[in-house]
Amino acid sequence: MPSYFMKVKCTECGNEQIVFSHPAMEVKCLKCGAILLQPRGGKGHLLHAEVVETYE
Repeated sequence: MPSYFMKVKCTECGNEQIVFSHPAMEVKCLKCGAILLQPRGGKGHLLHAEVVETYE
């Protein structure tokens, strides 16, 4: 499966940021610090985020 970038929205504070689909480490919200994405040895697992847009 190819990797890509995506814009996600934090469900805690509403901040939007661009993240990598296959992260090597936890991705946190730059505004409130909530964990948005966790690594799973491939595609990341969304926690406190929802996908707004993908950039493939």
